[in-house]
Amino acid sequence: MHTSLNNLSPHTGHDAGGVAHGDDVKERVREAIDIVDLVGSYISLRRSGKNFVGLCPWHDDSRPSLQINPERQTFRCWVCNVGGDAFSFLMRMDRLDFREALEQLADRAGIDLPRGQGPGSDVKRSLYEVCNWASDRFVDCFHNSSLAREAREYLRERGLTDDTLQDSSVGFAPNEWDWLLGQAQASGISTNHLEQAGLVVARQDRSGHYDRFRGRIMFPISDPQGRCVAFGGRVLPNATPDSAKYINSPETPVFSKQSMLYGLDSAREAISHSRRALVVEGYTDCLAARQAGIQDVVAVLGTALGQRHARLLRRYADRIVVVLDGDDAGRRRADEVLEVLLAEPVDIRIARLPAGIDPCDQCLTAGPEAFEAVIDEAVDPLDYRMRETFERLPHDASDELALSAVEGVLKILSAVSPRSPLPPSQRQLRQDQILGKLSRRFGLSRDALQTRLEELSRSRRTNNVPPSPSTEGLQFDAAELVPWDREVLSAILAAPEEVSDLLDRISADEISAEPAKAILRAAKSLIAAEKLPSLAALLLELPAAELHGLLVQLDESIREQTHLDQIGRLHHLSEALERRQADRTAWQTVRKLKTSPLQPDDEAAMIEQLVSARRAAQGMTDPKEG
Repeated sequence: MHTSLNNLSPHTGHDAGGVAHGDDVKERVREAIDIVDLVGSYISLRRSGKNFVGLCPWHDDSRPSLQINPERQTFRCWVCNVGGDAFSFLMRMDRLDFREALEQLADRAGIDLPRGQGPGSDVKRSLYEVCNWASDRFVDCFHNSSLAREAREYLRERGLTDDTLQDSSVGFAPNEWDWLLGQAQASGISTNHLEQAGLVVARQDRSGHYDRFRGRIMFPISDPQGRCVAFGGRVLPNATPDSAKYINSPETPVFSKQSMLYGLDSAREAISHSRRALVVEGYTDCLAARQAGIQDVVAVLGTALGQRHARLLRRYADRIVVVLDGDDAGRRRADEVLEVLLAEPVDIRIARLPAGIDPCDQCLTAGPEAFEAVIDEAVDPLDYRMRETFERLPHDASDELALSAVEGVLKILSAVSPRSPLPPSQRQLRQDQILGKLSRRFGLSRDALQTRLEELSRSRRTNNVPPSPSTEGLQFDAAELVPWDREVLSAILAAPEEVSDLLDRISADEISAEPAKAILRAAKSLIAAEKLPSLAALLLELPAAELHGLLVQLDESIREQTHLDQIGRLHHLSEALERRQADRTAWQTVRKLKTSPLQPDDEAAMIEQLVSARRAAQGMTDPKEG
């Protein structure tokens, strides 16, 4: 059991950043969200009796270990011992804090949240406001300033219309060191807020600041809720050779380029409808596709498609198509993402455009039909790797080159996750086909290739797969609780209507494990607020996601018991508590008899008290009571 117990105190209506939000709002959001729909937007589920099951996203699951209980609105992985409600599922999947999960689920349910208070929300709110203000300044400059004439001409030459540029809020940052700083001063925007948003940079000698984006076309980057959180800046064609083609805003509390995609906020509906997501490399490629009528397209932010991107898109799409430029850079980009693509349980394909063509040109010059034809020809990563290997390697290649090529294919094949969307039989068939092709092409033994593949797969499992950051320190196993702790928590969950009097008699000192103490405190807090300490209420009351799985485990262990059983449980627990407390009194009496000078009468009275306490601890009635 992991014992990191930070922030295990009861959730008193505030998130970790101190943001206030009423319990009624949390409960409204919880009631509006169906956990089956939520989990099903991330992974494939199938019905199993009264529950649903799917492959767990937190371990390399080949047999469905994740169980969804629609009646209780809970989930649990029987391997990870991870569980909870809709909030805890989203917190684990997307590495969110409670407030962020609440906001996303509220947005999903169409529920407006009250504006938060506190330092955490203040920082994020100021970042949203500053980024939105900066976007307005960049857009105004692009459309109305002579400083942006070259930028306007360049994008129009690429074929992008004024309507497209206006709808997408494309802007321009003049090639001046302090243009945005001057705009901020005139608008009363603090430099500190600009720096927090990554819009200005402090000089090394701390003598002042300068604009981060200069002489660049500005593309606003929005989160899934449509809030501007960052920018991507593209240089103009006449920029100096040492200028980076693209630069992005730095990481901030509201922006991470590893988990965001350009245009996803406006493409979500189209992607959910078509069940596919087209991923291009450039901002203009994305806008050109939209202009051509292809709406289910997004762009990476100057980086390769990563695992978090794939998991993000998997919420909305059954298939992800990565569209690569038809040049050497596109080929290198494919090499960067192959293992990521193969490791995710979603149908991912790779599409290559003709040599020298990028998606923008294909959409606006050849037309959307030609672009869709390329998409239709997209192949899965294994087929792509095989084709590339055979194309690159000359027929008279040396043995060393041939073996290196074979090793590259086998490494990619070993990266295929058991969580692949293909059934095991189809995965095995695909593997046999690839090994057969390699054997015929290079004259190698099929058995030798199989042996080497198994070696690579074992090495990957033991050495190259780090533990998932989303599960580190997040498991508490009910089986590891001492019996008394387990019984107290089970009693709370089994009979929340009747447990109030019993909990009045149980202090935190009666509980051994810190997780159990935290749950006890949360239950007492709910009772003090005149609420039942039910499973649903406890899941909302406790901010620590690691406790949710423990609660679900305990809840499931008592579900088959009758109400009469639960009342009996409370009765026996009450008796056990009396015996524990009597035993504690007895030991205290013994200690006092040994350490304190007493008068004979006092000593006799204390001995009588000790005997009575000993009998009570053993469940025996006092003789004088018959």
